[in-house]
Amino acid sequence: DAQESRGLGDVYKRQDLTRKQFSLLHLLAKRSGEALSRSLIAAQVWGADFDGDTNVVDVAVCRLRAKLDDHYPQQLIRTVRGMGYVLEDKK
Repeated sequence: DAQESRGLGDVYKRQDLTRKQFSLLHLLAKRSGEALSRSLIAAQVWGADFDGDTNVVDVAVCRLRAKLDDHYPQQLIRTVRGMGYVLEDKK
């Protein structure tokens, strides 16, 4: 994927995200506070051709966390064990 520069708001400095990373973040933000299953994330971000047997969602979340959560005191993306992921808005 080509790199795209996307602003993440006042709290976070500007980060370079791939298109898939931005799509993943956008989905999590649209449904903030709601635990999303890996299969739902895969279908929404990668489309119908997604092979559910791979760990592509986990890898994508890990890379997104490396850009967002690892450098800041407030962690936004939380793993919901046995389910998937949730973007938490802790104001």
